[in-house]
Amino acid sequence: MAQAKVKSALAPEPSKAKSAPPPEPSSSQPPAKNALAGVREWTDALVIAFLLAMFIRTFAVELFKIPSGSMTPTLVGTGYDSLGNPAEYVVEWDVSRPPTGQKDLIIDRGPYRRPRYHIFYKQNGRYLHNVETDELRLPPQAIAQEHVRNDRIIVSKFIYWFRQPRRGEIVVFRVPASIYLRDKPIYIKRLVGLPGDLVEIHHPHVYVNGEQLTQPEIFADNEYVNKFGERRAVTPPPSRPACIKWHDEPQGFYVREIFDSAKVPPGGYFMMGDNSKSSRDSRDWGAVPESNLKGKAVFRYWPWRKMRFLN
Repeated sequence: MAQAKVKSALAPEPSKAKSAPPPEPSSSQPPAKNALAGVREWTDALVIAFLLAMFIRTFAVELFKIPSGSMTPTLVGTGYDSLGNPAEYVVEWDVSRPPTGQKDLIIDRGPYRRPRYHIFYKQNGRYLHNVETDELRLPPQAIAQEHVRNDRIIVSKFIYWFRQPRRGEIVVFRVPASIYLRDKPIYIKRLVGLPGDLVEIHHPHVYVNGEQLTQPEIFADNEYVNKFGERRAVTPPPSRPACIKWHDEPQGFYVREIFDSAKVPPGGYFMMGDNSKSSRDSRDWGAVPESNLKGKAVFRYWPWRKMRFLN
């Protein structure tokens, strides 16, 4: 009995220390897995952004660069030669006599074209008169400011889903097949005549169904001319749509092509450039089919100093 008690006293007591809890699983993923997840998220975002951009471009709006000067002074586009070099330069400078304190818009076509300058004179904030001339001497300060300018605009592509085009709107359209050029598949002009209209020009105004157009203001302010083309006297006259009435005026070795009137056919629209002296438009190649219309120009976003809505 005594021996048993001694053994019991000498026996080590079981450890009272608690066992450590099992380690918790790490919440962090391996670095490689995290990187792959991030790439996938960015890829998904880019794909969605691309699809959204394509949807907007296809069905909603499109950005458009003015390629030529046919819509000057409303929208300015300096032309380029066959090598891709600028053929025209723009400068805004007061060349009125006497000075008006407002900057006129001057297109400099270079020393080898005649007439060299096309001047749009500004009065009371509007361009009310324009002339083509060689008789201009720009000061060195103005020459130093000459630059290339191609306005950029936003085109609404869906507006004509809900209503018909309206007279006076600036319209972007696919070039009719009769004048299609691979490097210029898209044109921009102002809508002048609706289906069934009779369009005439009595310098300097444009008339529709016997009445002078005055709205929007550009119709009242602008100068419209009947001459729309010129060719060598030995060149036979081109073929034009039957809706256009025109005649030739011999002038030395050349023949001036003069627009008389046009009866807009059903489903067609008569388009003209605001720069009537330098625009090949419906006076030349007839009405634009409704199926060719791409949209309405609504806003100029470049140059940023000239941002504004278009009417």
